[in-house]
Amino acid sequence: MEKNNALTFLIGAVLGGAAAYYAYKHQDEILAGIQDLEGSLNLENNELVEKTKAQFNQLSQNVQAAIQRYTDDAPSEPTAKEEDIASLMEELERLRAEVQTLKA
Repeated sequence: MEKNNALTFLIGAVLGGAAAYYAYKHQDEILAGIQDLEGSLNLENNELVEKTKAQFNQLSQNVQAAIQRYTDDAPSEPTAKEEDIASLMEELERLRAEVQTLKA
């Protein structure tokens, strides 16, 4: 049993040493690859945030236009319109809070 453990330890040490040697010899390439990945991920994140903000602005304008249409129409059912406007405003506030959490 001790020979098996020693052999396992020896193989692990050799593999670990080989991996450390490879990482040492190629550290510049590895760091360049990591920096490229970080840059692309940051760029993708910023693009996602900007697209989300643009979509939110469009949605906000649509909601405001719908509210304006409701308020401009002749009052046939005032309570129903008030409820619709209140629900639209609640949804708009919820979406605004979600967009605020997406800041980069």
